[in-house]
Amino acid sequence: MRLLRDLGFERVYFVLCNPGYPTFSNPLLCLHPPDRAGFENHAFRSLVALGDPNFVYVHECHRHGMEAFAVLKPYEGGGGSTVPHGARLDFASMREETIGGERIGFDALLSRRPDLRVQRKPIPDYERLLAQPVTAISICFCLDEIPGIQPAREGRELAPAGFKLFVSDDNGRYVPYDGPCSISDTMERRSIADANGTPLFSTPRDCRVVTFSNLKISASARYFAILIDAGERLFTIPQSMIVLHGPEGDIPSTATAQVRAGGNGIEAKKPPEERTWGMEQMPRILKDAEQAATEFSTWGFEFDWHGSGFWGPGWQDACVYGIARGKNLWMKGTPCEAYAEVREYWSDWVQKCVEMGYDGVDIRLQNHSGMVSDYADYGYNEPLVEAYQKLHGVDILTSQADPLELMAIRGDFFTEFVVEAAEILHAAGRQLQVHLRHCHEAPRLSSDFNELGFWAMPKVWLRDWRRIVDLADEITLKDYHFNVYNHQVAAGIKEYARSKGKRVWVHCYISQGRELNEPFLRKVEADANVSGVLLYEVAHSDNNEVNFGLIEQHGPVGYNVPAATELKRLLELFGYR
Repeated sequence: MRLLRDLGFERVYFVLCNPGYPTFSNPLLCLHPPDRAGFENHAFRSLVALGDPNFVYVHECHRHGMEAFAVLKPYEGGGGSTVPHGARLDFASMREETIGGERIGFDALLSRRPDLRVQRKPIPDYERLLAQPVTAISICFCLDEIPGIQPAREGRELAPAGFKLFVSDDNGRYVPYDGPCSISDTMERRSIADANGTPLFSTPRDCRVVTFSNLKISASARYFAILIDAGERLFTIPQSMIVLHGPEGDIPSTATAQVRAGGNGIEAKKPPEERTWGMEQMPRILKDAEQAATEFSTWGFEFDWHGSGFWGPGWQDACVYGIARGKNLWMKGTPCEAYAEVREYWSDWVQKCVEMGYDGVDIRLQNHSGMVSDYADYGYNEPLVEAYQKLHGVDILTSQADPLELMAIRGDFFTEFVVEAAEILHAAGRQLQVHLRHCHEAPRLSSDFNELGFWAMPKVWLRDWRRIVDLADEITLKDYHFNVYNHQVAAGIKEYARSKGKRVWVHCYISQGRELNEPFLRKVEADANVSGVLLYEVAHSDNNEVNFGLIEQHGPVGYNVPAATELKRLLELFGYR
């Protein structure tokens, strides 16, 4: 706090720890016992030394004469990661059986009431299809041009490649499949769609189709892996181009390229059956066949991490893919706003922020707990089904729903919470700030960055964003610009907020966007509808570079000198305060 005050800042935003300390963006960040050998995590020791970090933030901030705003992430319910079935953990916390193993790290609400999460649309005849033996597994690779990813292919010869099949009972240890098997490798014309069934090309494409057939894999086998050793990059969308086949039809399944990665050097050396899990780092996509062969078999896979992928419809060129029998029946750790209990839980959290002394609350939709690839199939909780039928006379359990309309109905329920939050804060003389994006003004059914289906969004459309602006005192625009500021992004929101006398903030992404520089800030300055810039990820430093954070967190507490030097120069240049 002293460092920030010395730079002249008057307000600091704190992303609060949700009740129950759920997993955020990384299993590594969970609470773990102090002095765990092979593992550096000081959270437990910090809690003992300081007490509630949420209160410590506001107290220390006020002690240095600055405003403290609490960033609340209502949809950050945890549960983004899994451990293998039956894995050993440090704590006997709530564990949910799911694809990939057991989901862990939920917040206080979902640990008690996991049934309050956003629900998947029921799949007709799901249990019968799921219980089939596996007779074949196919994987399809696009050989034609993929804009921005792969140029048009020359010739029709298929380069030699090796394909091996593995199986697992627990998604912790994989062993080679040793039963009967025939492998075909052919070129075919195929229509290609993303995980939500949206066609990606207007016509069929040339594809390489590899099929493991004549398999005899019992219905009890839950997990499979395909290891690839090819002399060229082979692109597929795992969620839509890898299929389990049974004697009575395709088996509901989920595929991924994300391999778990160990975060504790000592535990990583143990066999998976003896290992204490829950200390993993973010999963990785392995693109070296030799590395993939040695790593995935004792770690397993994380399914639907980053949804279809960190960016776009989900194209991958990995050397190993995992396949789980079944689908995610819940949106991981995403609470459903249509339940009064959920909105009351959130409102109580706002009240606690008031009582702790925060000067304002900034409500952020973005989170790490709703990572699903086929996002258009979620939002089928009973209150949402009833609301859709009341508005449109359509039973979405038996008829096709408009995904954007379903997102809008969810947004209407979320707005009820924002109304309550505004009443609580304004009655106490505090301020409300809300995060909005261009996608609320101009929605598209897409998983691209900044869109409603982006992996870090809860798949909620605030269709009545003007009412949100009216309720709020200030607005944050959370759109990523990636160092190319576009004043047309969220122009309607900015103009409306300005007409109502509401301050509008634009995010400067120090690490993710590389935006701490004069050209970017000059473009923001030229936007008459923007009132200020929020520096994001100030404590994200792991390199001695300008764009890796402001406050050093991997050594003695202090400035990341290049970033601090540049920031001081920019503050003086633009006269910011």
